Amino acid sequence: MQYIIASCFLLVLSIAPAHSRGEFRVGGDEGNPWPSLLSEEGAGEYWLFDAEGQLVGTESVGVTPHGAAADTLIDFAGNAIGPRFIDPAVNLTLIDPNAADINTLLPYTGGQIQTTDGCSARDDQIRAVKKQFDGDFTTAHFRRFTPGQGIFSGGRIVAGVTGEGWKNSVVIDFSTAVPVNRIRFFPRLGREDDILLIEELTEPKPPLEAFGEDSFAANFLAWYELRKGDNNVRFANSPCDRVSRVTKGLRWVRNQDPALTVIESNRENLDAVVELRFPTESIRYITAQAFPLRDWEVAEFEVYGEGFVEETVLVTQILDFGQPINWGKIRWDADVPEGTRIEVRTRTGNSPDPSLYFDENINGDIRPITLKEYEKLDPSGRLPTVYDTDNWSFWSPPYDFAAGLRDSDEPAEAWRDGTPLLSPGPSRYIQLAFRLFSTFTTAPRIRSLTIQFGDAPAAREILGEVWPIAVDSFAPTEFTYVIRPEFTADDSGLDRLEIRTHAQVQAVSAVNRDGTELDLNAFVPEIQDDHFVVSFPRLQGEDDSFKQLEVSFVVPVLRFGTEFSGWVFDSNDPDQIKQQVRPGNATFRFSGDAIAVSTPVGGRLLVDITVTSNPLTPNGDGVNEPVEIAYKLREVTASRPVQLAIYNLAGQLVVKLPPITARSGEFAHRWDGRDAAQQLVPPGTYIWRLQLEEKEERAGILSVAY
Repeated sequence: MQYIIASCFLLVLSIAPAHSRGEFRVGGDEGNPWPSLLSEEGAGEYWLFDAEGQLVGTESVGVTPHGAAADTLIDFAGNAIGPRFIDPAVNLTLIDPNAADINTLLPYTGGQIQTTDGCSARDDQIRAVKKQFDGDFTTAHFRRFTPGQGIFSGGRIVAGVTGEGWKNSVVIDFSTAVPVNRIRFFPRLGREDDILLIEELTEPKPPLEAFGEDSFAANFLAWYELRKGDNNVRFANSPCDRVSRVTKGLRWVRNQDPALTVIESNRENLDAVVELRFPTESIRYITAQAFPLRDWEVAEFEVYGEGFVEETVLVTQILDFGQPINWGKIRWDADVPEGTRIEVRTRTGNSPDPSLYFDENINGDIRPITLKEYEKLDPSGRLPTVYDTDNWSFWSPPYDFAAGLRDSDEPAEAWRDGTPLLSPGPSRYIQLAFRLFSTFTTAPRIRSLTIQFGDAPAAREILGEVWPIAVDSFAPTEFTYVIRPEFTADDSGLDRLEIRTHAQVQAVSAVNRDGTELDLNAFVPEIQDDHFVVSFPRLQGEDDSFKQLEVSFVVPVLRFGTEFSGWVFDSNDPDQIKQQVRPGNATFRFSGDAIAVSTPVGGRLLVDITVTSNPLTPNGDGVNEPVEIAYKLREVTASRPVQLAIYNLAGQLVVKLPPITARSGEFAHRWDGRDAAQQLVPPGTYIWRLQLEEKEERAGILSVAY
């Protein structure tokens, strides 16, 4: 058998190029301001370092106008990001009284107030409705009731009603669910006639001089209904949005909408001032409907809450780095208290706009058009946009947040912390999305974030695929992983391939470079718990384009759709910046063009449980001690605790071992025969129980002998 010898490898290394790295920093003391990620002017700058780690300059980071950047109630205090805390003294429905007639935006939450009227009547109705949200206690949203029968109202004949009045609903949309625990509304109150009512108002209590001289307390709402909805309820953006492909089939809010839950329905109200208090809950929509039997009015309709917003989102602009970038690692400095979490996602691309636009010509043919042409079309007749998969990756899965945390014990410039950026490169554009989950009393916070990248890619493109792409059991299987690089003259080249397997490989059986098998004694694979790295003679330059690297290894697949993500890098690079392998047609031998593997669907999560050293003989001689209970954990994508407990035959707990917090993989608990007080247990038969939260439990028998 012919082997490529290590001396050739060393010769190639001697001509490797110099390396430098860039860093894009946000937040903290030195990073770009977090709000700059939403700016239309630019996202700040990135730093460039030479091979010795010395700062050599900075470059601007631009933005494109196509990223739909947005934030929902993000707090940027201290150049960090976290969820907004809702101040209990702030009226969430207070609008800007100086805004245009039909402007009912809610400055505090970014939401809006509208009505269930049709589109043609919306503007006229809003002019009246907004008076109950303007903070002026001397004005009111007043509605007259006219007796009659079969009255035309709201665009339809209302049969059997004994009079005409405005029967539609006010719709409050906070733009996202916010903590709410109190609603208060009342008519215009007089400073003298209603002095007792004014004095009984709870905090925040308006000053007496804010009220008018005349009392209109008799116009209080005698019959009303309030409804609510959270983020799980979805509606169109306004009554002018017709149900169509553009609105994704969503409709506007209706009176007494069945998608909403009743807060209170009162047909016998006698109170001029209505104040409803309830346990704090996350509410996005509130509808308020009056059922007119006489003239009525609302001077102010106020909503209050307290606590952190439970779910907030920040989506950055599409950041433009000016040239294709070889993305390395991403890391963050954050606080994530118990009961909270943060999701970070990325996507990358090579065009400024991830969307493609189309229209139908007079012959019914679909033709591509520009964004400007698309925006000129009637919204109701627009074709849906199409995601540009040729130039953009899909959003990555959420990053393992713990893996990306900054390790303060390591020098920042060493980059021994952080996690590989999951979105592919080289690419010129990147966009980030953050989702923060809080409780009403506790919130997470990201102080800073840094993205590491290389000044030159290892290759113009690296395609990879794995075979087989489906297995029928969870037993260890031999896979073949093939990559095919394409180089330009300026690419830095590569001599390492890292493959993430999620479970420890049992063996790397072969590595072939351009059809020649390597001697694994000279090129020893580095095997870790969830990945491995193989080395090989450098591939670099246009002459090495399309030379395949083929790796065979044995590993169990414990999760459906497990993706064997791959990265290549140059061992000479002091920063070890890695370039991700893209799934594609790396070899004509396989037809999958994928790096993901499917497994049987369903079944147990804890599988292949084995118990060794049974019976356990804990006498200190090292024989048959400790007992080991090993298992495979499958189909678990987020970290979950697995607990081992030991019971006697009477069902009494003997000891509960510290849990192992893990995702899909192979794990083992060990018990030394001691109880919770660290005393050796008597000989006999015991029951072991493995428990994965509340999802699954497995149990068995073991013996203890001396």
